[in-house]
Amino acid sequence: MKNAIKTILTDLNHVFVKGESNKVEQARVFLLLIIPVMSVIYSLGEFPRY
Repeated sequence: MKNAIKTILTDLNHVFVKGESNKVEQARVFLLLIIPVMSVIYSLGEFPRY
């Protein structure tokens, strides 16, 4: 569990602070952020249509 938390924090640091990240780190951060965001959008009402 400690290793998973350390990996997530390292990925967030590489993506947002340093700006030097690989595709795997970017994918982990995207999945980490998109699931709660989509849940909030869906719970507040209609899914946005473009």
